[in-house]
Amino acid sequence: MARLIATLGTSPGGIFESYKNLIEGNYEGDNVEKVNIDEVYIIRTSDKAVEFAWKLVKAIFACCGAKGVHVYDIPLSISDINSRQDFLMFKREVESKINEGDFVDITGGRKSMSVAAAISAIKRKARTVTTIVPQAEYNKVQKLIKELEPREKEIQMAGEGKCQTIDICQLVSKSALTIQLS
Repeated sequence: MARLIATLGTSPGGIFESYKNLIEGNYEGDNVEKVNIDEVYIIRTSDKAVEFAWKLVKAIFACCGAKGVHVYDIPLSISDINSRQDFLMFKREVESKINEGDFVDITGGRKSMSVAAAISAIKRKARTVTTIVPQAEYNKVQKLIKELEPREKEIQMAGEGKCQTIDICQLVSKSALTIQLS
């Protein structure tokens, strides 16, 4: 069984789509097959906007068809990657979570976060993926996120599996493309 280790920035876009495309075998790469993923690790900074994105990701996994998968939040003490020291801290944390054969999603967060995750994936013999959300859908999701900001309590409830009060699945791209890079 493989795990998905993902970086997260200020938008939840891409992580659930990567998960869904991998488990359905709906991605581009060599030797494409359905992947059995039972754990997802979200590695992120402690920035307030990233914290909100984490709450959205948690709600999406709870409400949009990810049955039986455990999603773990790995927040770092830094609010952003502002120095080489921050980069190295982030890289160490990502690398510590990766096992050989895992999938590492570099879609979210700053470029330095993606680089840290990709370098770590190569070192640990994991597979690197990224998911491309079409720009029009991305823009729509960003607008919806702004509209959801005042509904943080409902989002938190959705993250606990109480999905009736909010349509969180509207944040999931229906035409995202996942590509296996290595």
